[in-house]
Order: sequence, then C-alpha cells, then structure tokens
Amino acid sequence: MSEETGGDSGRPLEHLWNLQQVDTRLAAARARRSALDDGSALRAGVEAAARAAAQAVAQLHESQAALRDHELQLATTEAKHKKFEGDLYGGRVSNPKELSSLQEELAALARTRDHLEDRILALFDQVEAAKEAAQSAEASKASLEQRLAAHLAEYEAARARLDAEIEGLAAERTARALLVEPRLLRRYEGIAAQEGGVGIVAIQNGLCGGCHNAVALGFVDRVRDGQIVICERCRRIFYVSAP
Repeated sequence: MSEETGGDSGRPLEHLWNLQQVDTRLAAARARRSALDDGSALRAGVEAAARAAAQAVAQLHESQAALRDHELQLATTEAKHKKFEGDLYGGRVSNPKELSSLQEELAALARTRDHLEDRILALFDQVEAAKEAAQSAEASKASLEQRLAAHLAEYEAARARLDAEIEGLAAERTARALLVEPRLLRRYEGIAAQEGGVGIVAIQNGLCGGCHNAVALGFVDRVRDGQIVICERCRRIFYVSAP
C-alpha cells in the first residue's frame, strides 16, 4: 500500500466518497439512457410491412386489371360469335365455301370463348386471394404501426425521465466536486478513468472494496486520520466509513 497525507480529519475523503456515489449513479443513468430501445427494430418491421402491403396491393391491382381485360375480350368474342351466327343462320350467306368458313370461325370463337371463361373463373379466384392477402398485409402493417407508436411514446417518456435524472446528477456532481481539493480531485478522476469509473473504494471487513485484497489494519486508522492511502493492487483510493 502507498500513502499520502491529507487534512481536515478525513473530510476530504468523505467528500470524495460522496462524489463517487454520485458518479456511480450518474454512470448508471447514462448507461440506462444509452440502452434505451429507440424503436429501430420495430421501425424496420413497419417499413418491411409497408413494402409487403404495397406489393400485395400492386398484385391485387394487377389481377383486377387482368380480369377486366379478359372480361372485355370475352365480350368482344361473344359479340363476334353472335354476328357470325346471324350471318350463318340468317340466310344472308348461301355460298358453300363462305358457309364453311363461317362455321370454322364460329368454332374458333367458341374455343376462344371457352378459354376466356375458364381464365376468368381462375382470375376471380386470384382476385379474391389477392384481396385477402392485401387486407392481411394492411392489417399487419397497421398493427405494427400501433406497436411502434406505443413504443415510441414509452421511449420518449423514459428518455425524458432519464435526461432529467442525468441533468440533476450532473448538477449535483458539479457541486460535490467543488468540495474536493483540486489536486485530490484530479487524482481521483485519473484513477476512475482507468478503473471503470471507480476511483475510491471502501475497506470492508479488512478487504479492499475494489480488488478484494486484504488491507493491513494499520492502514484503516491512517485512512480515518485523513491520510490518502492507495491500494497497490488496484490503485484506487481507500475510504473508511465513520465507526
């Protein structure tokens, strides 16, 4: 153990110990602030859901457009079929060759009509499935948006509480630091910067509160007398609470 002399019958160490308690709370509050979930994952989920919903709606529109197109083709085919039937059976055509040609045209139109009707039935099913998919995707997006909104409200409330706590602790730290002799404060801050934010530790049950090494009994009295004693193992300043 190494030692330096201090004054004020241990008060400098008392002030320094109190400062350490504030620093510990301040570091914990800042860590909690940094650990807050700002909703990035949920926001990414909402964006993915929005893309999926847009894709589902686009697929619905594509299917609906295909259905309309096939219905128009069917209407055109049926109109032609009706006209050719009129020509064939209305007595306006008597030439055998023309009659044969009309029969072939009617047969071709009938095949086209059957194909279009089958395709339209399939497209009806496709449109219904696309509607369900679009509705499901929109519902999923809406649900995620609600979750994100609720999470962000909680995040902002927690952030505001922690920011206020940090501000209060920072002000308290400034006030307590003014009570510590500048040279001792610099010594403490240098140690804390290297030792995880802890520059002063209490001796508890004869052990260093930092590295848990045994501390000679004589050093306890010296610390109580206001001497600055440094642990040779962890290099932190010793503190002993009043008996």
